[in-house]
Amino acid sequence: MQLDYAQIKKLLKQSTILFDKHTIAKKTQELAKLIDKEIEGEVPIFLSVMNGGMFFASEVLKHINNPFMLDYIHASRYGNEKFGASHIAWFRQPKSEDIINKIVYVFDDILDEGYTLNEINRFIINAGAKKCKLVVLIDKDIGKEKPIKADFVGLKSPNHFLFGCGMDIYGLYRQLPDIYIHNQDSEEILK
Repeated sequence: MQLDYAQIKKLLKQSTILFDKHTIAKKTQELAKLIDKEIEGEVPIFLSVMNGGMFFASEVLKHINNPFMLDYIHASRYGNEKFGASHIAWFRQPKSEDIINKIVYVFDDILDEGYTLNEINRFIINAGAKKCKLVVLIDKDIGKEKPIKADFVGLKSPNHFLFGCGMDIYGLYRQLPDIYIHNQDSEEILK
């Protein structure tokens, strides 16, 4: 969906901050401490789920003191849409030789319905990883059982459409340091 500049600015103005950048920074540092302690004695590989996971991963990883390898994975159900498709689209998978016999940490912005992260976890385990640990900034309460749970969760959110801090709305606003709730009334600006 193409929005003009005025619609884009109005979209942000009519949205509400759910988590501010200070809350997010505190949680990412807490997660980094837990992960740093857990990986001592190992050299894991950290995979950022593109595109949203790279913002969260970079905030956590700058507080990790132990050595690690870094790569990315790109799979999505959303594209630039607000609702997930029924299938996973793979854009990039790491080479199996890079993850075999490794402990793999997957960083993503949000655990929504869980289908994408479940498929990524299946791929990593089938590729021969020792373990796959899922690290998410947001675990959204969708009111039903998910096919997978995260090992590390920064924040829990209600079931609203969120954007900022890696999450986008119509392909926009991933760079915002705060996390916003998209107010359903803001659909009016698109008309």
